[in-house]
Amino acid sequence: MQKSQSLDWPQWRGPRRDAHVSGFKIPSKWPTQLSKKWAIPVGEGHSSPIIVGNRAFVIVRQGNEEHTLCLDMTTGKALWKDIVAAPFDSVIFPAQRLGKSPRSTPLWHENKLYTIGVNGLMTCFDAAKGSIVWRKDFSKQYPIPMPVCGASLSPLIDGKKIYVHSGHEATGSFLALDKDTGKELWAWKGEGPGYTSPQLATIGAVRQIITASHNLWLGLSPENGAQLWSLPNRQNMFNHNSITPVISGDTVLCGANQRATFALKLTQSAGKWGTSKVWESRDVTMSSSSPVLDGKHVYVVNEKRRGQVAVMDFATGKVTWECPGNKGEQVTIFDIGPLLLVSAQGGELFVYQKSGDTLKEVAKYEVADSAMWASPAISGNRLLVKGASSLALWEIPT
Repeated sequence: MQKSQSLDWPQWRGPRRDAHVSGFKIPSKWPTQLSKKWAIPVGEGHSSPIIVGNRAFVIVRQGNEEHTLCLDMTTGKALWKDIVAAPFDSVIFPAQRLGKSPRSTPLWHENKLYTIGVNGLMTCFDAAKGSIVWRKDFSKQYPIPMPVCGASLSPLIDGKKIYVHSGHEATGSFLALDKDTGKELWAWKGEGPGYTSPQLATIGAVRQIITASHNLWLGLSPENGAQLWSLPNRQNMFNHNSITPVISGDTVLCGANQRATFALKLTQSAGKWGTSKVWESRDVTMSSSSPVLDGKHVYVVNEKRRGQVAVMDFATGKVTWECPGNKGEQVTIFDIGPLLLVSAQGGELFVYQKSGDTLKEVAKYEVADSAMWASPAISGNRLLVKGASSLALWEIPT
């Protein structure tokens, strides 16, 4: 397989984990409809597909099994697949409502594919052949190996290390593993995972991993897992912290289901880290949809009014624009320069023009005939959409 190119979408939220799209060619006039290249049944899944070169990868559920699929992007034909038994039975209502599908998005790096199933089973594949390089079953370490709604963290690569958070809410380990062997390099032991995917940032010339456990926002050292700072942000079994943080300078934007959105300033003095909230907004609460930052503007999905796209001032938290709502529980925002693409849970794709502190809707398309719980993947002008049990490739003509 080829090396990852700028048009690839090799992990959660794209090449930089920030939902910014490279290589998209904006049409001179938005068409009345998009071009569907193919659509195939694949199985259930909230995990997003990824795209590398002319291959797509996705992890789904069929019956009581999890299937990892490698597909030809031209035809949708399966090139290889891996199948494992995946019993999952949570008595907690949110988990029952969301089903038993995998949530974690695969990661492609240097011809290897990394996946995490709903039970926390982590696998490293040879991405070209589909053979297993290594596999970690965290249930051998933790009798309850995942949070109540299933493992949702999408892994993060960092040089020779890959990061993953294992365990149940009350107890777990944030781990650095050797990406080629799966060997544990270090572990932060404390609370188990929430549903957040970690980010890397350099703040005050110090690299750190920013993530969330069940009740804490955390900064960890990539070198040895030492905890640099933490901030309590209490959850309960019916709420979840699924938001991938966005970072600008020394400030981190954080949020969670039914919890205030806030900007957290990180400072260092005499070798010790401190945290302070720059602002906090209880008018905006983010559930499953992560924000996107563009300069002074941050684009968010407020869970109020059944899913409301909104624009906030990053420095103050002031809401400067909001749509009427009804976009659903799962909404994905993509930044394509002067425009936003927004996929809604009901199967629609909206196009918004940025206009100062506001947005203007310029186009709308139907891209799925079922609920979309997974974020699409974008490669150039190709849009790979995961429906309830199908996968479809759309192209946006230029």
